[in-house]
Amino acid sequence: GDTLLSLWDRLQTAPWYIASPFAFILLVFSSASAVILWKLLGPAKKSVAKKVLLDEASLQQRIKDADESGIEINAAREELRKLYQRRKTGKLYIALTGAISTGKSSLVNSLLPDAEAHSEVSGGTTRKIIEYHWLTPSADEVILIDMPGLLDAANDELSHIARSEAIRAHLVIYLCDSDLTRQQLHELKLLAELKKPLILALNKSDWYSDEERQQIRQRLREHTADISDITIVTIRTQTEKQVTIELPDGTETSELRCTEPDIRELARALQHRIDSDPERLEKLRDSAIFSLASGCLDEAELKQRVEKGQVLVRNHTRSAVVGAMAAVSPGTDILIQGALGISLIKNLCSLYDIPVSQLEIDRLLKLGQSRLNRHIALIMAVLGNALKAFPGLGTLAGGALHAVTYGMIFDALGRSLNEILASRGELATLPVINRFTENLGDQLEKRSSDIIRLVLESRDKQEK
Repeated sequence: GDTLLSLWDRLQTAPWYIASPFAFILLVFSSASAVILWKLLGPAKKSVAKKVLLDEASLQQRIKDADESGIEINAAREELRKLYQRRKTGKLYIALTGAISTGKSSLVNSLLPDAEAHSEVSGGTTRKIIEYHWLTPSADEVILIDMPGLLDAANDELSHIARSEAIRAHLVIYLCDSDLTRQQLHELKLLAELKKPLILALNKSDWYSDEERQQIRQRLREHTADISDITIVTIRTQTEKQVTIELPDGTETSELRCTEPDIRELARALQHRIDSDPERLEKLRDSAIFSLASGCLDEAELKQRVEKGQVLVRNHTRSAVVGAMAAVSPGTDILIQGALGISLIKNLCSLYDIPVSQLEIDRLLKLGQSRLNRHIALIMAVLGNALKAFPGLGTLAGGALHAVTYGMIFDALGRSLNEILASRGELATLPVINRFTENLGDQLEKRSSDIIRLVLESRDKQEK
């Protein structure tokens, strides 16, 4: 340190042609050191599989491989079944969505006055997704799917169903009645991410003057400028309007009158989409459904990994308990130095295909030990209390306490690591340690009974 400072002082008084090269070398050296330190001490790299554009053959192969690995494949197969069924009918599927009170029902009545409605039912409850069967003037068979918004805060399941229906559709009509809210814009961008051709329909145009309509359309264009495949139209569905009427005697009265719908611009946009490139609509729809089916496999694979991770944690916890009961004197250094701690981390990371170095393992264990030191006295006190509810431990109570403590440590660490790897797809050290601390605190009493039973089972096996 003194040598570097001395060198820096000398460089400041040296001629520029001598100082500049040395300064450059020092800059490169310090930058390289910072990069090396970041690589060593920074978070582990996330294991990200390269995005592969799925086709039907590769998806079928992935389903086959998943089935052979014991992964649940029914959801993915169901998506393909629906796709084949829709292909066979040759009908065009259009999803209609938008915020509440934007006039979806009125639009359906205006667009399809004689359409046949069919409400799908799942699990004994109405899914609130209605299909309307329609034959266009140009003899195209259309299924219009009236569905809720993708961000229905009141019903997450319904939002998931709506998203899936949007993916299965050839194109989506999104209805609004003014400038877009933040949530509406977010929904539109979610649909764009699904590679859906979009028609944004501004309804209730009779509410606005010509100038106001132009201003709103301009703002809609600005908000959706980064969405490439979108058409903006203006419509007026049938609505009731309060009208003031002057009577012959000079008095005034008011009455509700229905305004005639005007959906010509939307009808033209739809027909243009249907006629311009029907093969492209088919390919986009198929590709989206392949991604949806692949997502079903991803979820099933993650679920399987989580379950396998729970088994790994249970086995390592059991081994920690057995090791603690065999030890002459207790010590929490097994978390840092023991082969079990290292094995637990390596096996869980391997399960999620996440590379991990010994340095990263040591860092995780060291931080875990630091947090543990602050809570170990409280943990042992709570566990000692919990042991009183299990008679028959006798003279082994002291050893049992240490075994339960070890078991709690491994159980909390393993569950924390399993949760973070599953949710983040990377070894994020601080989130793991934070979750570890939470599990030791919030779950201490809840999990202690399970760990004590594990200790009793292990003791009984040893005695046999």
